Formats: sequence, structure tokens, C-alpha cells
Amino acid sequence: MDERMLQNILAEYYGIENSSLELLREGGGHTYVVNGKDKYLLKVIGSAFFNTARQSVSIMRYLEEKGFLVPKIILTKSKDTVFETETEGEKKLIILMEFIDGDEPELENCASEVGELVARFHQLMENYPVEPVLHDKDFFIGRYLNFLRQKKYPRIEEYEELGDRLWERVKNLPRGICHGDLHRGNLLQNKDGQIYLVDFDTVCRAPFMFDVMVMCDMTDYFNLKQEDIELTKEVYQKFLSGYLDCHTLSREEIDSFLYWVGIRHFQLQATILEIYGVDCIDEGFVDGQLYWLNKWQDAFSLK
Repeated sequence: MDERMLQNILAEYYGIENSSLELLREGGGHTYVVNGKDKYLLKVIGSAFFNTARQSVSIMRYLEEKGFLVPKIILTKSKDTVFETETEGEKKLIILMEFIDGDEPELENCASEVGELVARFHQLMENYPVEPVLHDKDFFIGRYLNFLRQKKYPRIEEYEELGDRLWERVKNLPRGICHGDLHRGNLLQNKDGQIYLVDFDTVCRAPFMFDVMVMCDMTDYFNLKQEDIELTKEVYQKFLSGYLDCHTLSREEIDSFLYWVGIRHFQLQATILEIYGVDCIDEGFVDGQLYWLNKWQDAFSLK
């Protein structure tokens, strides 16, 4: 959709006149900053992502009603949360929300506060009225193994054995509704110090500790360094001090952090391959990830 068409939609259906648009990013759609009397974030989403986009909007509205800090969805004149249109035979979904003028916070300085924020999110989502997709072993481990089989990776038995061993340690942990992609880039801290949680496209039912680990893992994905391990320990302890004030975690859950770091590498690799195709990595890259995982295990005697 061109800029003129979007400006017309904003004027006719949202009452926002004389706006200008600035492309912010692409990927699964287009995201724009709308500059007018006020500032907004505009998402234009293709039909393949309609379901996840509608889920995201529903969750944001639910959390907003509970007083949780998320960007507010801007309604159309007819009070709809999304606007559906069609251009050149292709359906598009328009979502408009408030623009949060903020930056990714430095987690080392606010880990306890973020821990409390995540705990409140987990707690509030226990009463969310729609059941999201379940993510279990096949999602976290199986997808990547299937890709490695497609590539005929020669050391796949090592990955299979590691995946089984890691999952055995976490398979019975309590599950709840999780963000699903709770990295630090999905936090925004405004000039007043308030921290917002954003991007709910990957909300799922999974062990709570997956969200906790993704937020607190400060290690480099490609190069495991001791100083990053120490920083991760420090951040995790601070995060727990805030999280446990609002939401319980058992000792077994707390101790599972190390295993989830390994599982994250399986999960993230699979997601990358789903997006970019099985040929986006070569055998050397897969070897490098296996080396990282073995080094991680050795650091904590997990073998």
C-alpha cells in the first residue's frame, strides 16, 4: 500500500488529518511512524499473519484494561480495534496504536523491576479468556531436529541426545500463558522510567521459565564468554527478586534456567530456518552451535 492510500485511511476511518508517514521496519508487514497532531505507530499486515495480529491486539486490549503498561490500541471511528482493507486483490490489516517514545532499558540496572513486570504479566494472563497455541517438545526441540534431518547433518545423534536430555529436565514444569519472545528488545522504557511490554504475536502456553530465561540470558549467541555467564547470573538473581514478589516459582523451576538456555538454541535456530529457509546455514554453522552448547554444558557440569 502506498503512503497516499494509508493517509486517506487514517483520515477517513480514524479522523487523523494531514499526517505524514515514516517507514520504521519491514518483516511480516510494514510498520510506520505516523506524525500528525499526535504520534502513532501504524502496522500494515498481510493476510498470512491476520490471526497472530488479531491475537496480539486482543491481548493488548485485555492488558490495557487491567492497567498493565502496553501501547494503547487506537480505535477506528466505528470503535473497531483493527481495520481490514483490500488493495490489488490482496487483503491487509491495519492496526494503529500509540507511539511509545522510549528505548530498550539496560536490564542490568532494572532487572528487579522487569522481573516484577513479567510476573504481573504471567499472573494477569492466567485469566485471559482465549487459549493460545501450546508449545511443547516438538516446538522447542523437534522442529530443529527435523531441519537437521533435511540437511542430512552428520552429527545429528549428538543433537538428538542433547535435546532429549534437556527436555527431560523441564518437561514437567508448570505451564502458563507466556509472551513467547520475551527478549529485551520487546521492552520500551520512556523518559519517565516507565517500562512497557510490546509485541504479543508469539503468545503461547509454555513453561513460565522459558520467558524468564529469554529475558535474563545475557550470553552471546555465538561466542560463550565467562564474563557473560557471570553477568547472566547477576541479572537472573536481580530479576528473581522482583518476580517472586508477584508470582511463585518452585526450586525446580528456578534451577531449570541452565537447561532452558540450551533449549533456546534449538528453538531459535528452528525459527530462523522457518523464516529464511533450510539453506541459510551450513554445516560449519551447525557445528559452531553444537560447540557452544557443549561448552555451556561443560561450564556447569550438565553432561
